[in-house]
Amino acid sequence: MIRSLIASRALFRLAIALPAIIMLTRYFSVQGGSGHLLQSSGEWAARMLIVTLAVTPIRLLLKSQHWFQPWSMWLFKRRRDLGLAAFLYALLHLGAYLIRQSSLNVILYELQFIEYVLGWVALASMLILAVLSNDRAIHHLGTAWKKVQRLVYVAAICVFLHWLWIKLDNVPALLHFAPLAVLEAYRLWYNFARPSLRHPSG
Repeated sequence: MIRSLIASRALFRLAIALPAIIMLTRYFSVQGGSGHLLQSSGEWAARMLIVTLAVTPIRLLLKSQHWFQPWSMWLFKRRRDLGLAAFLYALLHLGAYLIRQSSLNVILYELQFIEYVLGWVALASMLILAVLSNDRAIHHLGTAWKKVQRLVYVAAICVFLHWLWIKLDNVPALLHFAPLAVLEAYRLWYNFARPSLRHPSG
């Protein structure tokens, strides 16, 4: 019973949608305004993006742990859902932003500030990934998909800087992205600098 619940893709998607359901329920019940929706949706977009990027380095980190192998595959199979969730939360963030500003002139005016430009770049990068991350598009792109996939790093950097520069308090952004930075550093070391690569005959 428990195993089937854990394996359920529908249940997993419901779980990652719960924050959005709570946010929207709060917004429409007038307990929270667009400001709360704007902040919360942005934070959840960042969290989903962080978790999506963390999947591969976590799998590398625990590769030698046999007990982790089933969980490793479970994570890998849900990476696309996490990435799509990050994009949908970013869309919700955009919707809250448009509602809050409610003026095209204000939105265009804010484009002169780098923190807002970075938000749009992050959204555009995630949009491209969302559109091209289906099996048909990946098959059609072939090896070029790897280059497209690197847009996720563009999105992550832009999201981090957008969050860092748009808030007066930098601590939340740093706390969220620091673990990802450590994991990505380990991934780079694992792929390019570990001793077994430098001394293959050893």
